[in-house]
Amino acid sequence: MRKFFSLILLILIVNITFGQEKPQVPDIPSNNKPWSNLNFNNNSRNFHFVVMPDHTGAHRPGILKKGIDRINLMQPEFVVNIGDMIEGYTQDLKELNTEWGEFNNEISQLKMPFFYVAGNHDYSNPVMASFWQQHFGADYYYFIYKNVLFLCLNTEDGTTSFAKADFSDKQFAFIEKVLSENPNVDWTMVFMHQPLWLSPSAKNWQKTEKLLAGRKHSVFTGHLHQYALHTRNNSDYFVLSTMGGVNTLRGKRYGEFDHFLWVTMTTEGPSYANVMLDGVEDKSVQTAENLARVESFKANPPVRIEPYFYSGKPNKTTSLKVTFNNTTKEDHQYIVELLPGKGLKPGQTTICKKVVAGAKEEMVLPIQINEKGGWSPIVADVTLKAEKYEWNTKVHVQPNEKYFIDEVTKPITTDGDLSEWGKLRFSKHDSISKASFRFDVRSDDKFLHLALDVTDSDIQAENTYANMNQDAAFVVFDARPVPVSSFNQRNAEGVFRGEWLYLLASPTANEFDLAFKDKMPAGLTAKGRKTVKGYSVEYAIPLALLKRQQGGDWKNIRLNFSIADKNKGDTGEPRRINWLPDWEDNYPGSGMFFRK
Repeated sequence: MRKFFSLILLILIVNITFGQEKPQVPDIPSNNKPWSNLNFNNNSRNFHFVVMPDHTGAHRPGILKKGIDRINLMQPEFVVNIGDMIEGYTQDLKELNTEWGEFNNEISQLKMPFFYVAGNHDYSNPVMASFWQQHFGADYYYFIYKNVLFLCLNTEDGTTSFAKADFSDKQFAFIEKVLSENPNVDWTMVFMHQPLWLSPSAKNWQKTEKLLAGRKHSVFTGHLHQYALHTRNNSDYFVLSTMGGVNTLRGKRYGEFDHFLWVTMTTEGPSYANVMLDGVEDKSVQTAENLARVESFKANPPVRIEPYFYSGKPNKTTSLKVTFNNTTKEDHQYIVELLPGKGLKPGQTTICKKVVAGAKEEMVLPIQINEKGGWSPIVADVTLKAEKYEWNTKVHVQPNEKYFIDEVTKPITTDGDLSEWGKLRFSKHDSISKASFRFDVRSDDKFLHLALDVTDSDIQAENTYANMNQDAAFVVFDARPVPVSSFNQRNAEGVFRGEWLYLLASPTANEFDLAFKDKMPAGLTAKGRKTVKGYSVEYAIPLALLKRQQGGDWKNIRLNFSIADKNKGDTGEPRRINWLPDWEDNYPGSGMFFRK
């Protein structure tokens, strides 16, 4: 006998030890600790389960799978349904087999037990009732888990869902027996499809509710596709919304949403959390790979509206090739909204295109051009949607003038003295700033030469370290082929990869050099000097660099010039004056110079 009691005591000790495992923490020699307390919320009697709302009644495809995926993420111990799993309302056994097969195939993806409860779509005529009995055995039943009674009932009992929803006398007798045999459970959970307390004729429900009144309980229903919490018998009576059933989805204020109910059972009673299907995401809600992919679209846009170049006057009509290039493993949905510009009218204002993973599609977009009075660009609002990411950009579409590179007529020395250049062809005058600049582009057999002459009566550039908060000159330079350089949006990573150049020079002394010159490609030089009117800069870029970028003899170069103008007493950032719009603003093909 002693050995028997010793064994019982040992078992109790082991159970207590493992059931109330204490955390191991370091001994910190202080009264203050880096934690609030060590009362871990790990009572072994607590558990979680999910109540799944209506799936059918003009169900919306894909929502059930979405809900199941999210339930699996949260890992409850089990799931209880409240009915309306199939569309039903048929006596065709073939159709019933198909519908239940589809539903059960989805439910098989759950990683925990699933308990069926009949709804009016599942159990609405004798054929469907017989089918249920053959495949699920009982249309009402109970189970007990951790001293909580789960009572799963059938409001369609007798297939009277339209005429008189209620429990049959036989089912009520079952309910009465189960409740009387289990008076000491901690809680009673009741699951049924229709909220019978809203039906005055449901007499057996009224008797059931009286039996429940003397115990701690909760009731879960659906059917109405509109969430509402009722308080009856000093208890919570739920009418859930949907998880795929027909729903106008007007939101929480109307009780119309897709969700499931997360129930946590504790020793003090249940707590409830409505989990919206759009509010639970797996660990890959966003990944570094997806973010990198979206960032890469800036350098390699998946939608390209090929630029149109003209010399002299543009044509009155032209056609632009639009390419949708999906190089990813995800299907893409593209939407392009085109807002006409002054003097520029696209042939269509909306383009919708689905491009599957790894595919490329092309189309032609006609453009009407009226150059009288000048023009403003067509603004194309481009949106890409995939399952896990979205990307949006605005593309400014307009005819691009062809600029040509003159050959050097006199030898050029890169020293900041522009006397050998003569008149510079291109200029920019700002209507607000007192500063302006002129520039030109020429080539000889070894170098591409750039000259920049800035007029600025108030130069503020004392910091010898290159920075953006003082007077400075900037050149952005892309020597890649036209189809590539046209779409450069000044993505910073491209500079570090050597795909394009960002040349910065600030007049910090009478003579000054290019900033970060030690990081420039071999052979690239620049020199600046202050002048009577402001300052000037000369640049020499090896043609070998252009040839390397274009994979052979060079043909083109994309450029933009700008200056930062800071005056004495100015606060804030200097005024930025660009020759053409900043590449970041996405004007494909702007500033393209061609070799004659």
